[in-house]
Amino acid sequence: MNESVFRRPVRLTEGRTIVRQLTLDDAEALVEIVRAEPEILPKPLHGVTDAEALAHWLTVSAPNGQRHGVAVHLAIADAETDTLIGFIGLFRVDAIHDSCEVGYALRRSTRGRGHATEALRLTCDWALDDCGLHRIELRTLTDNVASMRVAEKSGFRREGVQRGAGRHEDLIMFSRLATDTAPAGPVRLVGVGVGPGDPELVTAKAVRLLQEADVVLVPVLEPDEPGRAESVVREYTAKAERVVFALNDRGGVTEKRAAAWDAAAARVLDAFGKGARTVVFATIGDPNVYSTFTYLAQGVLAGRPDVVVETVPGITAMQDLAARSGTVLAEGTESVSLVPLTAGPDGFREALASGDTVVAYKFGSKAAEVVEALKDAGRLDDAVYGARLGLPGEAVAPAAAIDGPVPYLSTLIVPGRRTSRGGKL
Repeated sequence: MNESVFRRPVRLTEGRTIVRQLTLDDAEALVEIVRAEPEILPKPLHGVTDAEALAHWLTVSAPNGQRHGVAVHLAIADAETDTLIGFIGLFRVDAIHDSCEVGYALRRSTRGRGHATEALRLTCDWALDDCGLHRIELRTLTDNVASMRVAEKSGFRREGVQRGAGRHEDLIMFSRLATDTAPAGPVRLVGVGVGPGDPELVTAKAVRLLQEADVVLVPVLEPDEPGRAESVVREYTAKAERVVFALNDRGGVTEKRAAAWDAAAARVLDAFGKGARTVVFATIGDPNVYSTFTYLAQGVLAGRPDVVVETVPGITAMQDLAARSGTVLAEGTESVSLVPLTAGPDGFREALASGDTVVAYKFGSKAAEVVEALKDAGRLDDAVYGARLGLPGEAVAPAAAIDGPVPYLSTLIVPGRRTSRGGKL
């Protein structure tokens, strides 16, 4: 540790934020904070209300800690006005091990503007690069999501949970080392849509994430059975890892299904705990349309609320079937109703009565009832169905040709009734 640098006056600037020495000019703002927001004060000022004592801390006590190389208390100020808006400090400075702990706090009215991230990054860059410290620790309560994200945006990495370390409450330990190459950013769970099954129908962004992610998970029925999403993913990366998702266990949230969701979430949390920054879950179609990704994300957030959840859209089965069959999904003012047949054909019959486009998902087990409903509505001749799109054994045919069972995941399009060009404008 370079103690001579540590003891020098500090003034650091980035964006809208200044980190600098506290001075007597901050007395007015400090008194206002004492009266309105005493919870953000540095620990030495807890319970201090006397103006003379506050002035003594600003001019004597705070500078002495820095002068003796044991702590530094700095002001976080707005770059436009240089007004005191918070505090940041390095304490528990250990010159033998070149380590310390950092803490910060901002006035409520200034939060959410990037000041915390800029102040933390500025202070730690100075401590590690200029003062020669090797390790800085940061602790936060397990439900303080905002502080976790500030830490990760500033290059800190999560190490684990310290049980009962914060007044009998658990704390999450983050650290940043001088040897860390770059800010790691927040940990991310990304649901990536890989389309209906054809590897050529995957977006460029999806491919990039599949290749860059630390872990790529794919849902399967059984550990030893490859799934449709896996077959697509392996066209672009070899790191597909199977997670059993009880996809064939129907009948609501069954015990088996809930257990599978929990196990998949536990696998994601384990990956983050071992240092993964980005975990991708590849899903057939689009992650926001009848996807298992929704349940996985909920389970992960329950375990780690600081995880950033993102999605990458994928081509849906109805889009692929429309393209392969030459069917226009919608024109003009037409609506498109998307109906899953898992709950029976009643909703499908209601949608057919509109006269606009109707798309049915997972109708394989109800194929006979679907054909009957199409006949009753007088719309059988226009309907088309598809199964295993883009895969061996693909079937694309008129719904009128259905004679017997079709695969469970089959898709059906019933285009809107159109009598003339532009008639629905």
